[in-house]
Amino acid sequence: MLRVVEQLQPALQQKDRVRQNGIVRQLVEMHAPMGDQWQALANLVLGNGECTLARQAMDMFVEEQGGAPQAKYLKAAILEQSGAMRDAYDLMCTLPRDVPDPAANAYSRGTAALYLGAMEEGRRDLERATRLQPRSGPAWWLLAMSADLGQATEVADRILAAGPEMENAPPAHRAPYLYAAGKVHAERGEHGSAFAAIARGARDMQSLRRYDREADRRNALASVQDYDIGRIREIAERQSEATGRAIFVTGPARSGTTLVEQILTSHSTVGSGGEINRLPLLAREMDGYSYQALVNYVRVKGVAEVAHLWDHLLTERMPAPGRVVDKSLSTTRMIGLAAALLPEAPLIWLTRDPLDRAWSSFRTFFADGLEWSYDLEAIAFFSRLEDALLQRWRDILGDRLLVVPYERLVTEPEAWIRRILAHCGLAEEPQVFAPHEAERLVTTASVMQVRRPINRDGIGPAEPYREFLQPFITAYGAY
Repeated sequence: MLRVVEQLQPALQQKDRVRQNGIVRQLVEMHAPMGDQWQALANLVLGNGECTLARQAMDMFVEEQGGAPQAKYLKAAILEQSGAMRDAYDLMCTLPRDVPDPAANAYSRGTAALYLGAMEEGRRDLERATRLQPRSGPAWWLLAMSADLGQATEVADRILAAGPEMENAPPAHRAPYLYAAGKVHAERGEHGSAFAAIARGARDMQSLRRYDREADRRNALASVQDYDIGRIREIAERQSEATGRAIFVTGPARSGTTLVEQILTSHSTVGSGGEINRLPLLAREMDGYSYQALVNYVRVKGVAEVAHLWDHLLTERMPAPGRVVDKSLSTTRMIGLAAALLPEAPLIWLTRDPLDRAWSSFRTFFADGLEWSYDLEAIAFFSRLEDALLQRWRDILGDRLLVVPYERLVTEPEAWIRRILAHCGLAEEPQVFAPHEAERLVTTASVMQVRRPINRDGIGPAEPYREFLQPFITAYGAY
């Protein structure tokens, strides 16, 4: 066993994903006594895309801990991160309410219930979490996300009443609380107060996360540099493996991708979806997503092996049968890689009115952090980068890329749903025209919207805030 463990450090230093996974697999098969290190090993292979192996490592951890509730709680976290939210929630429900402590337990259970669509149950646990830990900013934000605050006045009043307590909270907790308070004011039509609270939260987030404009510009340029339709076709025509399981739905944040995901996953042949971020794992293996990185990797490995790796990464994250919707935001920077290596995969890009998208981005607390969303001028800069990427990919890919305007989708849903289905090679089914009725996991800021019928509420929400959004309007016009 010691000899196997000693091989891990060189594999880490060399960033050799295959060797790292192989070593952990050996340790699992040996039932090696790794103690607390099993948790670190589980996180390592999960970061490599190996969900099954990560769960096996956590099983070893729980076993060595004698089935302790604390160990099972940590296992639930790995299950959640690997996409098994239902399993994570079911495991959480077997644990005492004080594991690892009452507030953390309530927050974890409430979050999982909310994402699984059990809104009332999730709200009860999140209310409990805020009572037990009044300075938990993320709990306040999720509580605000769990309700129509125009109707749930008691919840809204509780959120605002917590303001004095949150004033001296650390920025990482005060910020999400301020976004929650802003949501209350916005739903009450108190536009000035809403913007003021959200702007304060955004300033807190800026102090924690810096947006590097030039790095992002270089990133965007690299994602299209040297790609053209001839080069994409040259690689695509060498692909002999089936590559149509994934359906890529992308676009800037708050452009409507979750609605399209909900429509598609309502179809009987589409198993699941989400922001699964498998393309970044593929790009990491290729040492980048530029055209040159793609060519270098294919020259050594061949296109078939890349397809096998992709299928493995996708199946690890989405093991249920059927096609899969990948609505990861990162796909806007990896369209070339997807188009060349996965020629049968449909590509869909959502657009939305720039001002509505900007306001929606600015007012949303993104749990995973989108650094550009905390400043109106930065939102304008990022938006122009995304606009340029879309134009470039439309020029290159033509009809291979279906561009769906959000406003047209919600005002003419039947016509646009039919276009989306046709683009994906899916037969029409009645349930896709009522996607809000589907029971499925939603872990994005659209968790409440997708539980409602398709509506036009997302058209024009920025208009009452136009005077506050002038920095975006000015900068967007200047870039």
